Amino acid sequence: MVRIFALTAVLALALSSPAFAGGWAVTTLDSIPDRFDAGQTYSIGYTIRQHGVTPITVDRTEIRITHGDSGKSLAFPGAPEGPVGHYVAKLTIPAAGSWTWEVTQGPFAAQPLGTLTVPMSGAAAAPPAGATVPAPASQGATGPNGLLLGGLLIAIAGAAVLFGGQVVVARRPARA
Repeated sequence: MVRIFALTAVLALALSSPAFAGGWAVTTLDSIPDRFDAGQTYSIGYTIRQHGVTPITVDRTEIRITHGDSGKSLAFPGAPEGPVGHYVAKLTIPAAGSWTWEVTQGPFAAQPLGTLTVPMSGAAAAPPAGATVPAPASQGATGPNGLLLGGLLIAIAGAAVLFGGQVVVARRPARA
């Protein structure tokens, strides 16, 4: 009875591990201006794709900016617009300086977009570092795929121990 319970627990773990799969997404920007000026509002369009392929609708997404010197953060919600997975956020950078930006992707981890350099009024702007679409973050051994693989290995090892124990017990000669 204990072995049946243990086998059920191991199989439940193995079957529930796929829930960890699919835990990442990639956001691609439509296009961005060559220059960002303080106080001006920009419409930034972007598409969220699960596994970098399939456009997905999320409950909440926003573009967040953080000032490099002050640490002040602002969030600009994305509104669905157009095809599935496409959003537009109205972004206003309030002051000159270096700003990091990222997009939140609903239940998935936020994706960094690089650094924006906002010049003082009238100064020439350096092109933003986020002008190219970043590659998806690596899902290393601790990411969702690592959890899936770990759960699967544990399930296989547990099943081998349980079934191996059954075979050994079944082959023991009867005692007189």
